[in-house]
Amino acid sequence: MQKAIPAGRQGSATLLLVLLGLLVILAGGYFYFTSSNHLQTPVSPAISSNNKQATYTNQALGFKFEYGRNLTAKEDTEELFNKRGNGEFRKYFKEYVRYEPGKFAGAVAVLDQQASYDTNPFTVWVFENPNNLSIDNWYKNYWYYPLNWGDFTYKGKVELAPKIEATVSGQLGKTGVIDYQPGKPKFVYVSKDGKMYLFRVIGEEGEKVLSTFKFLK
Repeated sequence: MQKAIPAGRQGSATLLLVLLGLLVILAGGYFYFTSSNHLQTPVSPAISSNNKQATYTNQALGFKFEYGRNLTAKEDTEELFNKRGNGEFRKYFKEYVRYEPGKFAGAVAVLDQQASYDTNPFTVWVFENPNNLSIDNWYKNYWYYPLNWGDFTYKGKVELAPKIEATVSGQLGKTGVIDYQPGKPKFVYVSKDGKMYLFRVIGEEGEKVLSTFKFLK
């Protein structure tokens, strides 16, 4: 005759089976969620498939662009710009023309290994443009502030004005070149959604970055 298993042992065996079952369920759930990307973890800046490009995205200013892995993208401010130039350029501008330049919204610079802001390949400064001034009227008021402003050469303000049409991320803009500055920078103005975007592009590397620039939807 088969002996009956004591009630205490039956309870222990049942509890053990329940615990094992729970462990299996939890393990399966973990692998399901992680493999399905349900668990979000911080990610580094997006890298293109060729592993040579990085992507900078700025949700607040509404744009993104790609740049070479040998370059660095850094956010900039008027304060940092003033510190590098040992001056207060907004104040200087106001004293020169008797009114404030456009309200600063944000800026980003792409630097090479030399980390020089004077000849870096790509820079974009963004200003508030609540009255939706045209590019021509904005330039008439503010020139290429803060990267260049005023009539400092014989060429004068009119000759340096952005006249050539250009398209950036589907938006029509205007460009001008200042060939007496280091690197002969090309400046591009684009007006969009109550903001004015001022690009400074130097050399082939800067053109590559500009070609990848996209406004976020």
